[in-house]
Amino acid sequence: MSKRIFVVEDDADLSEAIQLMLREEGYDTRGTLHKSSIKGIILYEPNLVLIDNRLMDGLGSELCVALKNHPLTSHIPVILISGWTDLAAIAEECGADAYLNKPFEMSQLIETVDKHIRPYVKL
Repeated sequence: MSKRIFVVEDDADLSEAIQLMLREEGYDTRGTLHKSSIKGIILYEPNLVLIDNRLMDGLGSELCVALKNHPLTSHIPVILISGWTDLAAIAEECGADAYLNKPFEMSQLIETVDKHIRPYVKL
């Protein structure tokens, strides 16, 4: 079974670093720099979505709400990442399954991803 992660991060360098690290851990990744629509996420059929809260075209928490309210994506774990001080409250409010405060260690990211993707795929 595939281990797919969709990354929504508006910092291109950080997005590439995150995706490279996830690929090294055996995950397939796809990413975007924009909130855009959830159509691309639906078509990719990820096992987990990683979303930065501050995006060029809006808030990642808004995308999280849309994902959690859509019948084709409501079951997908969402991890919110951001440097915002009230990230825990934002994550709870938008229905995210977890959050990571920036800056974070890549080992923290892998640990959090593994924890939330494990129920859905064989690692």
